[in-house]
Amino acid sequence: MKNSALSKKTAPNSESINRAELGRLSKSYLFAELPSRRLSASLKNCRCLRLPEKKEIYRQGEPGNEMCIVLSGGVKVSTVSVDGKEIIFDLLSEGDFFGEVSLLDGKPRTATVTTLVPSVLVILERDFFIPFLKDNPSTAIRLLHILAHRLRAADTFLEEVLFFDSETRLAKRVLALKDICGKSVGDTVHIELKVSQQDIANLVGITRERVNKHLKQWERAEIISLQQGQLTIQNLTRLQELASEAGGINLLKM
Repeated sequence: MKNSALSKKTAPNSESINRAELGRLSKSYLFAELPSRRLSASLKNCRCLRLPEKKEIYRQGEPGNEMCIVLSGGVKVSTVSVDGKEIIFDLLSEGDFFGEVSLLDGKPRTATVTTLVPSVLVILERDFFIPFLKDNPSTAIRLLHILAHRLRAADTFLEEVLFFDSETRLAKRVLALKDICGKSVGDTVHIELKVSQQDIANLVGITRERVNKHLKQWERAEIISLQQGQLTIQNLTRLQELASEAGGINLLKM
């Protein structure tokens, strides 16, 4: 089994964060209330990790002393069921972070994280970040906001699995991708993070064949377009209707 990127003490493709990257990091929600100079002084010794696509950053069960912020690219957070099926909890892109649970409680990783595309990560070590949070309570509060949001999202996902049909759930996930990594181009929204249909299936909790069926139907209806695996939303209003309760089947009423 290959080593994950954070399993080694010193990764060969890690380097100090540069000024341009610090500037981009200051725009993230987590650090938005900190003055740029203060943030730069605090993070100047942090490492950047540059990884190719499909690189395992860490795997479930490993010890963890770091959290990571996505500076560019994107990652998936997943686990594998007892029958070997991958289940994707989340897709994260620029400005998002992961690994905070093990950093905060000192226990093993709860999931495996893998790059979807070539990515640059900022590594925050526990010995640095815990004192940093104590000295910067605004960042600690923002961290709590994001953790609360993720708890709500987990509850929402469970409700979707129990109460809605596959098309409704898929529409909701595509809209979530729009919020994470969508770029408006005229009247359309381009999903900048390239995600395979299998990854989408694992995220929604349905088969790849069913994902393909719904996407082809939406493409014929000009709700979306697919070009070389890149997804563009052409009719956002119709997609939002599909994602609403009325757009699917409420399984409680069947």
